[in-house]
Amino acid sequence: MTSAFHVQTALSGKRVLITGSTGFLAKVVLEKLIRSVPDIGRIVLLIRGDARARFESEIATSSIFDRLRAERPDFLVQFFADKIECVSGEVTAPCFGLTLIAFNALARRIDLVVNAAASVNFREALDEALSINAVSVQNITELARAGNAPLIQVSTCYVNGYHRGAMTEQIVTPARAAIPRHADGHYELDGLLRHLQHRIAQLRADVTDTTELARRLTALGIAEANYHGWNDTYTFTKWIGEQLAMAAMRGRALTIVRPSIIESTLQEPAPGWIEGVKVADAIILAYARGKTNLFPAQPEQVVDIIPADLVANSIILAAAEALQAPPALRIYQACTGATNPVTVGRVIELIQGEAKRNWRQYERLFHQPPRHEFRVVNRPAFLLMLRAMRIGAGAWSGVRKLLGASESPSLEALRTTQLLALTFSFYTAPRYIFHSDHLQALAQRFGAEDQARYSVDTRAIDWQDYLCRVHMAGLNHYALRPRNDKPAAPSALTRRDYAWHRMDSDKNLMVINSILLFDGPVDMERLTATIAYRLTNYPRFTQKVVGKRWVEDEQFDINHHVELECMQRDVPREELQAQLIRLAHLPLPADRPRWHMTVLDRVNGGHAIVFRVHHCITDGLGLVHVLNHLTDDNGLHGKTPSPVGHPHRAIAHNPVCSALVRGLSSLKIAGHVARLSVLWPDAETQFKTPMSGDKQLVWLPPLEMERVRAMSKRMSVTLNDVWVAAVSGALRQYLGERGQHLDGRALRAAVTFNLREKANAFQLGNEFGLVAVDLPTDVDDPCVRLLQSSSRMTAIKRSHQPRATMAFLSLAGCLPTALQHFALNLFTSKGSVVLTNIEGPASRRYLAGSRLTDLICWVPQTGKLGVGLAFISYAGQIQLALFVDTALVPDPERLMQLTQDAFHELDLATRGETVPEPATTPAPPELVITPS
Repeated sequence: MTSAFHVQTALSGKRVLITGSTGFLAKVVLEKLIRSVPDIGRIVLLIRGDARARFESEIATSSIFDRLRAERPDFLVQFFADKIECVSGEVTAPCFGLTLIAFNALARRIDLVVNAAASVNFREALDEALSINAVSVQNITELARAGNAPLIQVSTCYVNGYHRGAMTEQIVTPARAAIPRHADGHYELDGLLRHLQHRIAQLRADVTDTTELARRLTALGIAEANYHGWNDTYTFTKWIGEQLAMAAMRGRALTIVRPSIIESTLQEPAPGWIEGVKVADAIILAYARGKTNLFPAQPEQVVDIIPADLVANSIILAAAEALQAPPALRIYQACTGATNPVTVGRVIELIQGEAKRNWRQYERLFHQPPRHEFRVVNRPAFLLMLRAMRIGAGAWSGVRKLLGASESPSLEALRTTQLLALTFSFYTAPRYIFHSDHLQALAQRFGAEDQARYSVDTRAIDWQDYLCRVHMAGLNHYALRPRNDKPAAPSALTRRDYAWHRMDSDKNLMVINSILLFDGPVDMERLTATIAYRLTNYPRFTQKVVGKRWVEDEQFDINHHVELECMQRDVPREELQAQLIRLAHLPLPADRPRWHMTVLDRVNGGHAIVFRVHHCITDGLGLVHVLNHLTDDNGLHGKTPSPVGHPHRAIAHNPVCSALVRGLSSLKIAGHVARLSVLWPDAETQFKTPMSGDKQLVWLPPLEMERVRAMSKRMSVTLNDVWVAAVSGALRQYLGERGQHLDGRALRAAVTFNLREKANAFQLGNEFGLVAVDLPTDVDDPCVRLLQSSSRMTAIKRSHQPRATMAFLSLAGCLPTALQHFALNLFTSKGSVVLTNIEGPASRRYLAGSRLTDLICWVPQTGKLGVGLAFISYAGQIQLALFVDTALVPDPERLMQLTQDAFHELDLATRGETVPEPATTPAPPELVITPS
């Protein structure tokens, strides 16, 4: 059986006029048409005022187009220029305020009209609501008739008013007052409209004060709506608009699409996209800000919420049908109540649970943790509690005023609760279920491809995922402004970051080098657009260092920081290593933000990105946070990231501790600094050789995380302990092969130690200390070596040494440059190697839609240190990497091979198996890109 309708066939080459295009829903419809029907003839936007200027400032710049900007930026610019026609007009004025000739000319060049213009203010003044929601429909139907074009009228399910029970897709009868009905089914409104206009005119004649007039007109609208069978002016006037459209379009193509409560998008163009605060969001926002925790509702009743992209899909399917089917009146309801119901109580349970667990992730929504349970009660109980609370809050506020204080905040919260209840309680205490049988049947008349692309299947909504992951994140990211929406002002570097900024030398650059490997190509346009958009969350990536301050780079150009290098052929491991070494020797320019991405386009069948960040910007944990934010957790790329790694407000800790405790802690830190400064240097080996400045970067095929974790579990140690023990064994073997046996002498490592919580990683900067660990390189037995590594690491981590080294770096940042280098050389002369481990993303990540297969990171060294070993975990694997000065380690591949052997040795030893003799001339490890 072939499908009856096709969206592409219907809309290809057609000219579509859309009203209300500066509104939330119309933008979703517009974006979907541009993205999914690129060969549409033209989209005409009717906009009040200077239409083109408002389009450029209010529509073209909207984040709704972020996905298209990232995926097809040139196409979007061209589409806006060639296929968007902006007409300056007022929908509430006859002929839209155009001349009759211009109005008729507009009618002749359109094939379809989508009327999404509306006032969604539930308590709008009656004259305004009538003008926008009703009278304008008469003007729009005139255009549709003149152009013989089908009309898609966007209404609302809540035109059903005070009815109860099952609400199907049919013409709505007034629930209370009697209104004459036409033989064709719609209602005759001449008498009603004359009555309403007369009441409005009376008020205008009687009331001269504009504020009082607006209040009285609002009250009149509510009273008339209630009398005729509707809860508020919005639903009443939307019903009137439906009747006027039916009367004017008799015998022509008219489709009425009624959405329920429209909220953020489910999937497209990005999960959670929303603009402004909608019905349920006003209550969520008031709860988040501590303005209310009480609301009248019926927890067991179904509340009908529909994601905006499903509504947009409904409109597009209805439009395609109207263009291909015989003219008729059709009514479709985009809703969830009958197909995938969710109760008021369930919504509250999910939102409140997410708020309690993860409120810190929503820094624009929650300024502090939720303090009270959100309670719902029936209306009589609510009114009784409200009265009691009003008396108590009023009395307390009076006492405060007598004492010279301001009004009680509880009184403001009470007023907020009352206003929210007055406005929204009708929608949270529903008495009917909306049905969408006709809409679901419409979808079945399209082909499988259209059904998937323009899905209206509400059964696909997982309410827990949608409300807790998608909607809350979208509300926080799109609907609310940052608490400080000003451009980043110049800010001082911390003393530690300033120390790292000045730490570059001709032998050691303070740059964190990393490489991201992909199993396919990376689209440069999408990559550049994604990086440019997402890095704005981190001011340091658009700021340069001037003196001791971060200052916005007014000449910032993303193309200076993300550059493509085209390879002549597919790059083997040796050539990739040569490229890395070349880049690692290049200093990052100091006159611009100190980071750079080099994209290599042919690496083992895919692409590679060399990401270099100066240490003054951030440390390893901060860098992982940035990578998480730049990437997505799936291949459905949009510039708006998934919630993983999204920057959020730092946890505010204000521990109450006595001056005595703080003083003792400071003394202990000072004592550790003094002890480290007089520490004897470690064993004299070739690692103490003067450096040449010639660097090598080497890495190994990844280890399976489960294999290393199993070792740690068998010995009751940490992953870091396993890492330290393996490196100790490798260094012992490497030096032994060169006749430098370490029996009885310690080789000391500076091991990085994180000193901040992950929740604060988005602040970047350097928040880590170094612990000086005497490696058990004099121990032959691998299990004993592991246990000694664990005991030494545990003892040091429990001490104040990590904070002492962080304090030392802060102190170094206060010294003149020459003294800083002297202090660092003195400090680093106590050890031989730097070891670091970095906890990377736990699952596969995607950048600009391309899958990241491997992530490798090299740790820089400072002062007299020239050997750095690092491991970073990623997607169940551990990647080992070595960054050395060739004067100290002329054959780094051998040291890497011995490190790999040491892990294997530990694995066997912790199992109680015999350790084989190490190979003497192993082949160098090859580049491996792991499959998923």
